[in-house]
Amino acid sequence: MKFSPSTKLAFFSFAGVYLALAIILGSLFVLRSEQKFITQLDEIGTTYFRDSFVVNDFELLDQYSNRFTLENMKGRWSIVFFGFTSCPDICPLTMAELDRFDSLWPTEDLGPAPQVIMTTVDPAVDDFREMKKYLSKYNHNFIGLTGRPEALTKFARNFFVGFGDRSVGPENETERLHAGHSKSGGSPIDHSSHLSVVDPEGKLVAVMRPPHRSRDLVKVLEIVIAN
Repeated sequence: MKFSPSTKLAFFSFAGVYLALAIILGSLFVLRSEQKFITQLDEIGTTYFRDSFVVNDFELLDQYSNRFTLENMKGRWSIVFFGFTSCPDICPLTMAELDRFDSLWPTEDLGPAPQVIMTTVDPAVDDFREMKKYLSKYNHNFIGLTGRPEALTKFARNFFVGFGDRSVGPENETERLHAGHSKSGGSPIDHSSHLSVVDPEGKLVAVMRPPHRSRDLVKVLEIVIAN
């Protein structure tokens, strides 16, 4: 059967309209699905970034005095926490919950466990030996990072972690800092206490606000990885 030019034009016009509608409806479905899991995450104290933040390259030392860079974070999910070994309360509480999280993860059948990285904000005291000693109280699989103050500050900026009297976060949000005294004495050390979730490409995709609970953290990673 042959169609006249006008019939062909009408056919393609209708096809174009239906294609456009399909694209629009598909986009709306994606947006609604994305908003659903963003809301889910927010309900358990987590901010998800639609536009993830690239973690800039860095060079620090782990608790075995090995060089640790961005390449060591790629290829698997990571959870990054900032604290120090003489932190009196929130740091040990957070580390204990992270240890429980690491124990819970295999029971959920969600694939390889994310690596947990604790980075010191007190490099004057927390050399690699001190970090190794501290982490041995919680989990030998955890990674402890230390280094020169300027290198640690540069690394912390990737995660909107502040030191001192304020913290700079996305869209100039301010987070209440946690304070504790260093073993070296002097003024209390103030630092942000959120957990940062980094994807296998080395991008910051979410932050989890305190208080931290192991089961909530499992749920957060499950949602983020699935989406």
